[in-house]
Amino acid sequence: MDDDQNIGARARLAARVGLVALCTISGTPLVAQTSGAATDSSPAQDAPEVTVIGKRLQNLRDVAGTVNVLGAKELTEIGAKDAEDIFKLAPGVQFNKGSADGAMLTIRGIGTNTSSDNTSTGQLPTGIYIEDIPFTDPFQYISTPDLAAFDLDSVKVMRGPQGALYGSGSLGGAVNYTFKKPELDRVGGSILGTLDSANGGNTRASGYAALNLPIVRDVLAIRVDGQYQSDPAYIDNIGTGKTNVNGRTVKGGRALILFKPTDNLTIDGLYIYQESHQGDTSASISPGVYYYSSPRPSSYRSKFGLAKLEINYVLGPIKLTSLTAHQTKERNLDGDLTRLLVPDATIGIDVSSVVGFGVGPFPNVKEARNVEFRRSNGLSQEFRIASAEKGVFNWLVGAFGQNVNFHRIQDVTLTGANDPVFGDLFFDVHRDGKAEERALFGEVNLDFGNLELGAGGRWFNTSVDYRTTNAQAMISAAKSKNYHYSESGFTPKFQARYHLSREAIFYASASKGYRFGGISSTPGNPTYKSDNLWNYEAGVRLEPARNFTFDLAGFYIDWKNPQVTTADQNGFLIVSNVGSATSKGVEISSQWRPVAGLRLNGTFTYIDAKTGADLQSTRNFATDVAGGFTGNFIVPAGTRLPGTARIQANFEPQFEMAGPLDSRLTWSALVNYTGSRRAQIDNDLMLPAYTTVDLRVKAARDGWEIGLAASNIFNSKGISSAAYSYFTTGTGAAGYADYYLIRPRIISLSIRKDF
Repeated sequence: MDDDQNIGARARLAARVGLVALCTISGTPLVAQTSGAATDSSPAQDAPEVTVIGKRLQNLRDVAGTVNVLGAKELTEIGAKDAEDIFKLAPGVQFNKGSADGAMLTIRGIGTNTSSDNTSTGQLPTGIYIEDIPFTDPFQYISTPDLAAFDLDSVKVMRGPQGALYGSGSLGGAVNYTFKKPELDRVGGSILGTLDSANGGNTRASGYAALNLPIVRDVLAIRVDGQYQSDPAYIDNIGTGKTNVNGRTVKGGRALILFKPTDNLTIDGLYIYQESHQGDTSASISPGVYYYSSPRPSSYRSKFGLAKLEINYVLGPIKLTSLTAHQTKERNLDGDLTRLLVPDATIGIDVSSVVGFGVGPFPNVKEARNVEFRRSNGLSQEFRIASAEKGVFNWLVGAFGQNVNFHRIQDVTLTGANDPVFGDLFFDVHRDGKAEERALFGEVNLDFGNLELGAGGRWFNTSVDYRTTNAQAMISAAKSKNYHYSESGFTPKFQARYHLSREAIFYASASKGYRFGGISSTPGNPTYKSDNLWNYEAGVRLEPARNFTFDLAGFYIDWKNPQVTTADQNGFLIVSNVGSATSKGVEISSQWRPVAGLRLNGTFTYIDAKTGADLQSTRNFATDVAGGFTGNFIVPAGTRLPGTARIQANFEPQFEMAGPLDSRLTWSALVNYTGSRRAQIDNDLMLPAYTTVDLRVKAARDGWEIGLAASNIFNSKGISSAAYSYFTTGTGAAGYADYYLIRPRIISLSIRKDF
């Protein structure tokens, strides 16, 4: 049942949180909590926050749109380590958890698939950027990099499509990670050590360090940092008899260089490398339990790298920018498919639509394995010319190009089949190709003081060249085939902002976003079109008192030809276009500092996202087969899009006070409510609402900081995401779903030194 119909005690809590958000408290959207954020002695309106939004410096309260800026100060205050912690602070952004580097984000309800296990081809609808470099895979899904929060400068969450300036893949919005830059005039850095213990799991230690070093004072400096993060495990695998199997280790580092030979020229270089390893899946076999069952573990290894060179040169009234980047991504899986394939292997597998006959039986098969290697490398180049100073007429024009090469190998084996022709090889396919994007973009703004009007757009051309190579196996005959798909289009953007007074700002915008079209990897390889949407938004920002802000935004999204991932009757993933979908909602945030030292933040989000046309799915879940299902399944118009709660809210109080021995004590909490969500578009699996409470206290003195925190203190077993596995066989397989639960209660101790 939907949460707005009968959500019981949990929803009543959400309503109370939302009421507080409406009437009294603050929010992270629109009012940035950055390292330069206003303190109690320096209210926000006395030190307006200026940061890069939409590729130009803007005062956050003047942006004609909804933006979260989660800054270093706030991320440190909550003890954030990774994406699961970071996106707690951004209601309306749903973090759909997976195993290492396999999570998916939806913003404003724009998404049709929440599981990376059920994702092959197709670009995700949320843009992920690192220092303005696109990291969302344009065609073949590789991974979703999960950056460590340590030494981040900010995480910017831009809601609504960002296609005009940022390009493809940012339909619902975009997330841009930025790092702390080198300082030219001082030696400094940070050292952080943490100890984390999971309820019912184990305890792990992590360490981080950063060093800022001027080479030539005021001209050249570098900043380097390194990390070794070890997350505690809490999932048991009852099939292997091992406990605490899902522990994840993350290691890597970053090097940044800043060269400023003159006031007009800045050269900014970056190299980042990060790799993750997870010994077994984070999935649970059913809701409310922290265990899984498979005869062998499903291990993940993921890594990515990025090299960037950015040059900015001010030539009189114009600013020239060149942004060059090279990136690599890799995510490898050695997974278990025993539950999926073995029941059918023992009695004979019906795959007649693929090869024209059944396979088996193989009574000696007790295990099935899936080994995947996914890799990509890409080169991107962007040139921009813009007005150097803000005036009445402000403009920006640019060109962008990106080439991404991708490679994927998938081998599925039935251990013990010993087929006289194919041995144990059930399925083998190689996928190779290149995705390209070319674009010209621009934006103009007229600022008349109280009134600002703007318009922009992006012309784009995307193409995919794709080759599949099948080996001779039980359900794939040896063959190779080439495919090509390309599209062109234009995405406009319009916006207006009006200052009624210093305390009241109104804005409105209309913007369009788009995604790559392409070719599905199923037999027959049908094509699917680029999808696009229009986002219509209006909002108001109020400062009725010196220490109180209130922000309200409403939006309506019209989504044409949504790309939907389902499966054909044999379980091969297929991407197809559905007629339409809509998402509408309200976002509320406010900030209140009633007395010195006390800050109250809060947000409330309502999103109603649903299909606008019938969807024909050729799914073949085992439950369908057992029920006599033989044809297509219709997902009716009005079905909720998966992965997004109708109601999300949080409340974040923080209190600072003098402590013993001239220290400064900070007490903080984060109460987070997530409403019920649909797990998958073509089934009725619903994930119940849940509430989490995090508590933290820290003491700081002379650059030292000691913190003690408890996240999910009441040990809520909320489900972040879940999905039924599409199966590739016949009537013997038992239908099942994998459930990814939020972390259990974690007790953390941290010691930090800034110098």
